[in-house]
Amino acid sequence: MEKEIILVGTFHLEQNADIIAQKEAEIYELVEHLSRFKPTKIALEWEASKDPELNELYSECRWNDSMDEIQQIGFRLARQAGHDKVYAVNWSGGITEGDMVALNTTIQDSYPDIVRTLQRVSECSPEVSPDIPLMTSYKDLNDAKIVNEMENMYLSFIVVKEGENQIGYDFLRKWNERELMIFKNVIDVCKDGERLLLLVGGDHVWMLKSLFEGIGWKVTNPFADE
Repeated sequence: MEKEIILVGTFHLEQNADIIAQKEAEIYELVEHLSRFKPTKIALEWEASKDPELNELYSECRWNDSMDEIQQIGFRLARQAGHDKVYAVNWSGGITEGDMVALNTTIQDSYPDIVRTLQRVSECSPEVSPDIPLMTSYKDLNDAKIVNEMENMYLSFIVVKEGENQIGYDFLRKWNERELMIFKNVIDVCKDGERLLLLVGGDHVWMLKSLFEGIGWKVTNPFADE
């Protein structure tokens, strides 16, 4: 039987906690919209090895401990769907802050074309704003054009190097390993005929979409125009 993943790229809401605290009605609207897709399981960007801790939080219905998307969207959605548990499928992998700094510094110093790409992506990227409905922000974040821009940006890093130090290659190798582990973790918890909703940072959507389509799953963007 066919498997389906409802792939939801998300903002990390805790980065805009003050704004999100004023958007409870919009969060309810977003959760109501996602619930119409009738997910049979909810998977979240939480370390898979810490699934018991995640479900302890979920069982306590602690919606307001954090402004993050895991509690504000994932928990609410799972509760509305009547699910007994949620599923932790993340793996942080080997990317360090040092890797990020080295990549960015080298790009800024030596790769003006990639700098322009980064600027273009930054300018067109959606944001969480007091003046923009949350549904609009999520629809824009999951739009195919933004997903493609993100893919082009990440893949451009492959040429970044400093002397013999293959900075871009090493970063993408670690990034790909993380994506493959998330991919594997989702596969491990999704059974035939199920419809799993994955709430994951927007940067991950381009590769995960390709991976799930590659094994024949139906990949649904819940914000696409019908």
